[in-house]
Amino acid sequence: MTDEFLQVQKALEKLPGVLQQKVVVGATRAAAKVIANEAKENVPVRSGLLKKSIGVAKAKKADTKEGHVLFCVVPKSKISFSAKVTVNGQSGKLKGKVNAYYAHMVEFGTVNMAAQPFLRPAFENAGNKSVDAFQAYALKRVDKEIAKLAR
Repeated sequence: MTDEFLQVQKALEKLPGVLQQKVVVGATRAAAKVIANEAKENVPVRSGLLKKSIGVAKAKKADTKEGHVLFCVVPKSKISFSAKVTVNGQSGKLKGKVNAYYAHMVEFGTVNMAAQPFLRPAFENAGNKSVDAFQAYALKRVDKEIAKLAR
C-alpha cells in the first residue's frame, strides 16, 4: 500500500464502523464521479443525450462482496426532458423520459459504425485523479466526523 492509503486507513480507524462505511461509500462515489466526468468529456456528441445520461450508480448489495463498495459509471436508463412546443398556434410544454440505450454501440461499434470508445479511455486517463479524489474526500470527511464526535 502507498503512504497515502495508509494515511487514509489510519484516519478511518479512528471512526466507529458505521461511520467508516459511510466515509468509504462517499469517497468511492467521489472517485467514480471523476471517471464519469472524464467520460462526459470523451463521449462523441450528436444529440447530447448520451453525454447527459452518463452518471454514477451504486451497485446492489447482491452484486458486491461482503464489506465491499462498488459504484459504476454508466448511462442512466431514463433521462427526463422538457421542451416548449407550438402546434397549430397552441403553445405548451412537452415532458417525458428518453433512454440512451445505445452507449455500448458507441463504445464498441457495430457492423455499420466504427467504435468510438469513451468509457475505457476515461478510466485509463482519470485513474490517478480518481484515486486522489478518493483520498481527499476520505481525509476531509474523517476530519469532519471526528470533529462531530468531539462535541
